[in-house]
Amino acid sequence: MESRREKKEGRRMKASFVIDSNERGPLCDAVQRWATREGIPVRRDTLIVGDYQAGASVIEAKSIPDFFASSHSGHLWRQLDNMDANCDRVFMVIHGDIAKHVKQMNNMGKRITYSRVASELTGTFARIMADFDCSIYRAKDHNEAAQFIIKLHQKLHKPASRHGARAIRRVSSNDIRADMLLSIPGFGLDLVERTLEMCGSIEEMAFPEATKKVKGMGPTLRKRLTDVLTSEVPVKAETKVKK
Repeated sequence: MESRREKKEGRRMKASFVIDSNERGPLCDAVQRWATREGIPVRRDTLIVGDYQAGASVIEAKSIPDFFASSHSGHLWRQLDNMDANCDRVFMVIHGDIAKHVKQMNNMGKRITYSRVASELTGTFARIMADFDCSIYRAKDHNEAAQFIIKLHQKLHKPASRHGARAIRRVSSNDIRADMLLSIPGFGLDLVERTLEMCGSIEEMAFPEATKKVKGMGPTLRKRLTDVLTSEVPVKAETKVKK
C-alpha cells in the first residue's frame, strides 16, 4: 500500500504540462519535440496567463524582438502583473541573438548598436527581477529555450536532489503558518500538516506538552520548535552528517 508521501510524489511526477492553445511557431514545435523525447504528456488548453504551464508554475517565452516590442508598448508589464497575481511561480524565457536583432533593425533603417541593445536588455531584466517574483532565463535560440522549458518542468515535478549530506528544498504554501514551520530544519510538509492539525495555533505550538501529541516529532524537533518560537537569542540548528 502506498504511503501518503509516495502518493504525493506520484501526483507531482504526473503533473501535466500545458501549452496555450494559441501558441504557435518554431519554439512551440521545439517544445513539443523535447516533451515527446522526454516522455512528457502534453495537452493544449486556453491559459489565462503565460505560454506554458507546469503545475502551478507559468512560463512566458519571448524572442528578443517580441520582448522589446512588448516592453515598449507596456504589454509586458501588464502580463507580469497578471502572472505575479495569479501564479505560484513565474518564469520568463527570452531567446534569440542580439547581433541578429541589431542587424535586422539596422536593415529596417533604425540605427542601434549592440552595446545599446545589450544594456537595455540587462536593465529590463534587472527591473523585472526587482519588481516581480519572476525568474529569467536567456537562451541563444528557440531550440535551447525549448530544452530549458522541458527541463524546468522536470525539475519542478521531482523530489529535491541531494547535494552532499543535506537536501535543500524550497516549499511554499498558501498558509503563512505552514511556510514559517517549513523554514525550520527537520520540518517537512507532512510533519507541518500534522502539527497544524493537532495544535492549530502557533501560540499552542510553543508548549512542548502540546506538540508531544504530534506523530513524528521527537524531543529534538520539539525543543527546536519551542526555541524558535520563544527564544530571545538566535537559534542555530545542529545538523549531523552521516558518513
